[in-house]
Amino acid sequence: MSRRLRLTRPAGKRERLAAAFLLGLALFSPPLLNVASRDQLVAGIPFLVLWLFGGWLALIIILALVVERNPDDGE
Repeated sequence: MSRRLRLTRPAGKRERLAAAFLLGLALFSPPLLNVASRDQLVAGIPFLVLWLFGGWLALIIILALVVERNPDDGE
């Protein structure tokens, strides 16, 4: 009896939270921060500052959507 492994989209809250965590790790990893730390200003604000606060805001919004999702969606 051989079982086949089927890959499906993350449906539960735990999988979505894990994906958000991995996105946060990627956004704030040193290689990407080095790319974002170039000497360029956007509207008078350093690009690195926009990267950090923009990524932080994006993670907060994503986590709010995951946590406040309808409980009928399953865990």
